Amino acid sequence: MFNEFNIESMFRDFMSDPVLFMSFGILALTLGLMIFYTWYFIKNVMDAEAPMEEMKDDVELDVTTNLNMHQNAH
Repeated sequence: MFNEFNIESMFRDFMSDPVLFMSFGILALTLGLMIFYTWYFIKNVMDAEAPMEEMKDDVELDVTTNLNMHQNAH
């Protein structure tokens, strides 16, 4: 039954079996989307600029919060 390894027959069987074809097709699509969104996320994070006004407000809020905590401690 499995006497010799034949690439052509494996390819023919793969193309004629819709379950195998769809399974590997969906797997390839999923991997492609994962790679694309990983690249997209990393690219946008590397190119992002932090807004200075929001960062300034956050630092002032942290300083005020820390001062209030230390004033109440005895």
